[in-house]
Amino acid sequence: MNLIPRDLTRHIQHSLKIDRVIAIMGPRQAGKTTLAQHLIKSDLDIQYYNLKDPDTRRALAENARKEFEHFGKHLIVLDEVQQMPSLIELIQLQVDIQPEKKGRFLITGSNHLLLNRRIKESLAGRVSIYTLFPMSFRELNSHTGQSLLKKLLHAPSARDIETELSEFYLPAREANLLSESFREFTLYGGYPEFLTRTNQADRRQWLNNYRQTYLDTDLREIVDLRNPESFERFEQLFVTRVGSLMNISELARDCALSADTIRRFMNYYRQLFVAWPSLPFFENIGKRMKKMPKWYFMDTGILRSLTNNFRMEDGSCFENSVVSELRKGIYQETLREDIYFARTSTGVEADAVFKNIESKLTFYCEIKQRDISHRADIRHLRKFVAFDERNVGLLLNMSNTIKKLEERIWNIPVHWLLS
Repeated sequence: MNLIPRDLTRHIQHSLKIDRVIAIMGPRQAGKTTLAQHLIKSDLDIQYYNLKDPDTRRALAENARKEFEHFGKHLIVLDEVQQMPSLIELIQLQVDIQPEKKGRFLITGSNHLLLNRRIKESLAGRVSIYTLFPMSFRELNSHTGQSLLKKLLHAPSARDIETELSEFYLPAREANLLSESFREFTLYGGYPEFLTRTNQADRRQWLNNYRQTYLDTDLREIVDLRNPESFERFEQLFVTRVGSLMNISELARDCALSADTIRRFMNYYRQLFVAWPSLPFFENIGKRMKKMPKWYFMDTGILRSLTNNFRMEDGSCFENSVVSELRKGIYQETLREDIYFARTSTGVEADAVFKNIESKLTFYCEIKQRDISHRADIRHLRKFVAFDERNVGLLLNMSNTIKKLEERIWNIPVHWLLS
């Protein structure tokens, strides 16, 4: 099978040389197993265990210590280790016996329960943790060069950003193909399954099955969900608030559930890598934690499946796609999920906010699905740019060219930025 390059690969390959334990976390079907299997096709000696296999689990339950000691010179790969979380303590003992040995264990897992309760407690200081998201738009298009987003993240100054944007260009044919590709991406998302499942009805059925899997299987690995109907009711009302300020009290009232139950259900979403909160941007980190967040789905295909909405023209789903893709792109470059939104007390908003790595510039983004820009689209960006000379405004839409609209405010086709 030809492997589409994953941007995370370079980080993990480097980590295998310097870390004792490497953990790849992420949602079910995001490609963790495929990535692990291709990573280990090297000159390293490998011992691979698929912990979804009951026979493998039984064998390790009886002889894990002997197995690990016998393959002491190998890289031991434990796939879907949340199936046997008790192995985490044994991994700790093994790596402490040979602290100088790097690349000792590579583990994968598909829920944060393992991450929070086991890895951080038992393997603190011994493990590097990575998140593998569903495939990004860039990965699906097999782009391996330096992306425009990466150039913005590393530009030394506002002047360098102006140079990059002024000079960046895509030929018409390539730009048109990317535009069509991104429109399709906003419909079905980036799960690797869709590389071969191209029929639209088949894709929708797969997304429906995926939803049912995390409700009936993955969720029950985390908690004894005694009343699944209450979670389904929460789910149907939660999706209507995606991309908006998430008021837990209002959602609890509409669901006829307690606020604590709503918080617990939202935490399940985070543990299963289904949805995530975007915090408001403040330089003071404490303020971010106290303010009301917005929530987005990690993959827009799951969001559309929940709402049974596969209409191309849907601004909320489009925004979800763009914000989630920005988050992926920033993570692949920095290994941090530093994507926020902005909202002032007077109602001035920016859909996404992120900081430049090199020069501490701050980018404020307005996201519009249309293919032409209007002056009204940048009225909020003007105010954010005016706050500080280090602020840059980006109007992200489906247009066909990069254009400077005003000082430090640019129109950028979103498919150009993310490819």
